[in-house]
Amino acid sequence: MGNEIVYDNVKFWLDHHVIHCRIKNNINEEFSKIEFEDLFIKIISTLTYGNYKPVLIDLTDLSYLNALSVFKTISRSIRIKSTVLSKTFLVQSIDLKLLLSLYNFGNDSVVPNKISTNYNVALKYSNETYEQFNASY
Repeated sequence: MGNEIVYDNVKFWLDHHVIHCRIKNNINEEFSKIEFEDLFIKIISTLTYGNYKPVLIDLTDLSYLNALSVFKTISRSIRIKSTVLSKTFLVQSIDLKLLLSLYNFGNDSVVPNKISTNYNVALKYSNETYEQFNASY
């Protein structure tokens, strides 16, 4: 685990080529969507020095409502899409995965959103995205 940045119960770190983000359930609900996007982009840019990397966002500590709110903000943000290769969301249950997948339906994006209940699957997807982007031909 490399440098860690913690802000209001949101922890970011870069491990190999994947940006990890863990959000605790007691996140400050007074954050506006714009403030949260600004924070996310600023920290990602700091960790990656402007290089594109996949981000793995751990929502397992959040309630369903908070997870849905964070997912809505991050998954559709054009500003965040412009700073990362892919977004992988780790969730606590199949039910929540299904709910977020339904919300994500029709989100045809160059920067895909992957939703998983298994950390190893989520990490593998993130690593594969990085390898595909940086493959030498």
